[in-house]
Amino acid sequence: MPTPTTVKLLFEESQPEDDDVGNWTVKSVRPNGKHRLVRASRACLVTLMVALTMLILGTLLGAILLPHTFGQCDVKNKSEAVVEPPIQEQIVAECGESYPWRRIRLPEDVEPTNYKLVLQPNLTTLELSGTVTIDLKVITKTKLVVLHAQKLNITSFSFQVEGKRIDAEHFICDRVNQWAFLLSRTISRGDDVRLLIDYEGSIQKDLTGLYLNTHIQTDNSKTYSAVTQFEPTLARKAYPCFDEPKFKAVFDVSVIREMRHVVRANMHLIRSEEYGNDLVMDQFAPSVKMSTYITALAVLDGFKVVRRTTTKTKKPVEVSLYAAGDSIRNQSDFGLNTGIRALEYFEKFFDIPFPLQKTDLIALDDFSEGAMENWGMVTFRDAMLLYNEARSTEKSREVVALVVCHEIAHQWFGNYVTMKWWSDLWLNEGFANYMEYLCADDLYPEWNVLNDFYVENFVQSMLLDGFSSSHAVSNDVEDPAQIGSMFDVISYQKGASLIQMLRGLAGKDAFQIALQEYLKKYAYANAERIDLWNIIQKHVTLSDDISVADVAEAWTSQIGYPLISVGLDRGSMVVRNQTKFLLLEDERAADNSNTKWPIPIQYRSDLADQVNLIWLKADQESAIQRIGQNVKWVVANTGSLGYYRVLYEKDIYKQLIKQLSTDHEKLSAVDRATILNDAFFFAKSGHLGIETALDLVKYVESNTEIERIPWVVIITHLKVIEQMISETPIVDLFQKFEKSIFMKAYERLGWKRPEKHVDRMLQTEVLAMACRLQIADCSKQAQNLFNKWLQDKNSVFVDIQPFVIEEGVRRGSTSDWERVYDEYLKTTNPSQKLMLLNALASTKNVRLVHRFMLMCLDPAVVRPNILPRALGMLMQNRVAALYAWRFFRMNYDKFDKIIGGTTTMLGMMSKSIIENFNTEYDLLEVREFFKGKKMGASRARVDQAIESIVLNVQWRRLNEKALERWVRKWDSKRTLYRS
Repeated sequence: MPTPTTVKLLFEESQPEDDDVGNWTVKSVRPNGKHRLVRASRACLVTLMVALTMLILGTLLGAILLPHTFGQCDVKNKSEAVVEPPIQEQIVAECGESYPWRRIRLPEDVEPTNYKLVLQPNLTTLELSGTVTIDLKVITKTKLVVLHAQKLNITSFSFQVEGKRIDAEHFICDRVNQWAFLLSRTISRGDDVRLLIDYEGSIQKDLTGLYLNTHIQTDNSKTYSAVTQFEPTLARKAYPCFDEPKFKAVFDVSVIREMRHVVRANMHLIRSEEYGNDLVMDQFAPSVKMSTYITALAVLDGFKVVRRTTTKTKKPVEVSLYAAGDSIRNQSDFGLNTGIRALEYFEKFFDIPFPLQKTDLIALDDFSEGAMENWGMVTFRDAMLLYNEARSTEKSREVVALVVCHEIAHQWFGNYVTMKWWSDLWLNEGFANYMEYLCADDLYPEWNVLNDFYVENFVQSMLLDGFSSSHAVSNDVEDPAQIGSMFDVISYQKGASLIQMLRGLAGKDAFQIALQEYLKKYAYANAERIDLWNIIQKHVTLSDDISVADVAEAWTSQIGYPLISVGLDRGSMVVRNQTKFLLLEDERAADNSNTKWPIPIQYRSDLADQVNLIWLKADQESAIQRIGQNVKWVVANTGSLGYYRVLYEKDIYKQLIKQLSTDHEKLSAVDRATILNDAFFFAKSGHLGIETALDLVKYVESNTEIERIPWVVIITHLKVIEQMISETPIVDLFQKFEKSIFMKAYERLGWKRPEKHVDRMLQTEVLAMACRLQIADCSKQAQNLFNKWLQDKNSVFVDIQPFVIEEGVRRGSTSDWERVYDEYLKTTNPSQKLMLLNALASTKNVRLVHRFMLMCLDPAVVRPNILPRALGMLMQNRVAALYAWRFFRMNYDKFDKIIGGTTTMLGMMSKSIIENFNTEYDLLEVREFFKGKKMGASRARVDQAIESIVLNVQWRRLNEKALERWVRKWDSKRTLYRS
């Protein structure tokens, strides 16, 4: 899967929690036990009412006294989750002493070699019936066979050993999604064992397992399809299986369908036969050896297809794009062509032919992820695959390219070679996340996406990784809820950043050769990270006493990342004080981990453009490198090679500020962005005053910054500051500073559509900010264009439509809002739908804010998979934010029900609502609301949001007064843009 799109489109990747946690049963064999019925007495009810009254009064009093206090917060940084006993105790307690297996992981005595699976999904009744025959290889003698099943009912089963049926006793433990079979006799190594199971289940409505996808057509009629989402532990919802990545097998799949349906699976169709009762059975070719989580199925109704064939692969591969019939027109070419070119690129890059005859790209309305890399049948959220040149922005085009490249990369890194267990998920996702940029850069070099890599990977992951609640890239997990929480920016963006660091140190050619050897050695098998280190090490020497394994293991097995301090002393660069970087002062004070890393320091100075490399070893206190007697500044970590932050001494910051103001291009765009980003984060953490960060930014006030990456960093941090001070008197003066910062870029870029992709992207960022800041000319131009757009939807070029329509809605009437809403309902372009939804969220009319919230409760209007983004849009609206939080609390159970079992989505939704709060009262209220809620994998998202609130409170305490002094001083001296 690609990232939680909260990175590119800021969709966060998520996985659902087991719906049945806390409701465990043994169905075939039950322990004896009694249920207690507890009744509340009248006295208890009176006591409860008194307590509730006191709580309400206390909350009201707190609202009066606490909202504007910003002192040191002494509350915990996490919500209070329900503490559960060890899993072995849970299994015994809920499944009985008789249940024969006491672990979440399956025993390794047998492993599957082949599945013969016949499925009959009924899209009318939503019933599922199936038969699975599993051939088993015995590794060590045993009488116990355990596999996975969830929300399935067994109707019959039989075991055959050497062709003869043997008896077995069947046990069920829903807590761990297991079916256990205790055989009447021991099976031994070499025995031919076959398990046949007939079962029943249902098509899910929660975007997991085999689930229902609903498409609403332009005439408001609906079509229903059934599609799968099995990663990480959800294949067990569709068929009984050994649902762990190391249990690879061959799959023979047949599907019984209605005549009007089209079925796609991992492999190509080999025959279709009449089955009676107007049904058809489709039989697919036996698969290559693969893991259960990338098996896939789609039973499609009303979809159309566009097919093409590769021309530059070793053998032709048919690539097909499927989408709903009213969505595919004028929207398939770009995604399909990118898929074909990506397949050709990776086959050449890895020097391994794509092993299947075909691959499908399927665009879905209802999809919890950005996309899913099922081997030969890749599924996408529609906005991640469909692109309409007349309706979609340049940003949308870039996102589609990156996501398609990501999923095609997985066909080798993840599918061809798979991690042994989810603790090394990053081997799949980190590599795919990095390879998507190499692929897109090769396909579309004019986009310069490798520069984007810094802000979309380093910046995103280093924020979350700066809290003590972060986890190591390679992290021990077992429970499905824990596994689901691993699909985050640490596995994806930090993983990709570390891969870039290793590739930069190894050299791109040696690194590519090592990857080719790794994939060929572990083809159709599983590997661990040490297997990769060992192969890279064969091709790369870093230094005499630092190995690839030393570096890679330190950075993937330890939580967080380092901060180094850099100064100059008599012509030499001095690097000292390696410490673990933590954003929160309380967490730094409590941290006693003494974590150290071998740090590659790539540096350059004002004396020469040449880049050099030295190492600060894990056991070194400092390193000194001679530069030159007249050196004024040095940039450590130039090119953002290493995953760490650099804090410079004051004199270097003064020289860097001077350099930026006189000739900022002396520093590369990535170096400018890195220095700015680190400075703003140091202001958050208390390592550096906010004054230095703002002094660094001032260069764009009088210089022409033409690169997008520094602007993205500047815009991101200025927006954060504005949110922090939005309810203080200084906000108006700060916005004047922001206007001054953007005026030169605004005047240079103007409103004419640029020729180059990179300039269009930058223009969109700058004009959107200028209009948000209400620069007079920008507001006037946007309003005029909005009025034109209302009359003719093609009158405004697509890249500026998002902020033009947003500005029109923000300043417009109820009638304007209604007309945008009507267009939102009509459009079949998914990226345009998101753009119009964002505009609707920007209204200042409280009644319309209420309507927007009601829209979010109607899955036919706002699809459940985009709810986190929709609510995040609303939280950017100052008028709506507190109202949205209240509405969310009042309707929490309704939102939970809408998204069903995909409870990481509930965490993402909660995070989008609360993460920008910045008072102690907000923090207390949030913690109290989420206290004790059972959220599974979503708990991690809520805890991250709570840490963000704590950080926001800290920022205000550390920076608010200093910011006011700085802005007033700036105002007293400025000469530009006084109006």
